[in-house]
Amino acid sequence: MAESGKPTRRRARRSTATSRALAEARQRNAEQLATQRAQEQRVWDALEVFFGASDEIAAAEQECQRRVGPHERAIAQLREQLEQTVAGALSVQARAALTIHEADRTVEQVGELLKLGEKAARRLIAAGRDAAAAENPEDRQEDGAGDADRPRATNADHLPEPHPRRAAAGGLPDVAGPDGRAGSGDERREQADDISAVVAATE
Repeated sequence: MAESGKPTRRRARRSTATSRALAEARQRNAEQLATQRAQEQRVWDALEVFFGASDEIAAAEQECQRRVGPHERAIAQLREQLEQTVAGALSVQARAALTIHEADRTVEQVGELLKLGEKAARRLIAAGRDAAAAENPEDRQEDGAGDADRPRATNADHLPEPHPRRAAAGGLPDVAGPDGRAGSGDERREQADDISAVVAATE
């Protein structure tokens, strides 16, 4: 086989110092790689611990819910019973306040007896009326029918009494006479007073 015409380049021989430096660099690289592998292994171990703890949390929550669930339902039932009991007791208090008020006691007196403000006492009495109407709807209907049979007040019921000077003359005269002329000054003033009283009574 014919030899190539190009001369062969011989690899330069390393010195002892260079060889030693290269070996030391390789050793440091190996140590760094070992450290990195150890750190990576620590990361893998930490991930396994983390997600293992997640499974432990989920299992604990399920066990807690299994054991607490019946108690929570019992507590909910107790709270519902409490609300019903309180509502019934408040209705009883409202009816009692209404009874006191209907026994010829004013709203202020009811509030004083029950240590309530006037507004609170008024609301409690109104709640008592609502409770009474809800418990006895027949009585409320009968009361409504009785109200329909009663004569209603008219404006004439609010007219003032005739003036004493005119009572003997047949009651309240017209503002003007049949001929359209007004009476004397005293009569006009008395008529104006009567008219003002009628308007005030009908407002």
